[in-house]
Amino acid sequence: MVPVPVTRPPRTLSPVDAGTRESALCTIANVGTALETLREVRKHVRGDHKRRLDDVAVILRVVALEAQATYAITDDEARAFIRNCRSR
Repeated sequence: MVPVPVTRPPRTLSPVDAGTRESALCTIANVGTALETLREVRKHVRGDHKRRLDDVAVILRVVALEAQATYAITDDEARAFIRNCRSR
């Protein structure tokens, strides 16, 4: 029997206005969280399911890169924001 992956309870964050630099940073942070979850799920599936998860991961990375490029967010700024979100 396959063990159930460990999940974290969802965090409640303050609302953010759409179309702002802060919303782009939130998008990048959410993509990072989603990619971590996909990695965990990927360990427990086989074959075509892994390929589909890989396709989803590629799309998520594109979304994060587009948000980063649109608002000229540096990698260091994104990492600092993610660290700050996780420490809340």
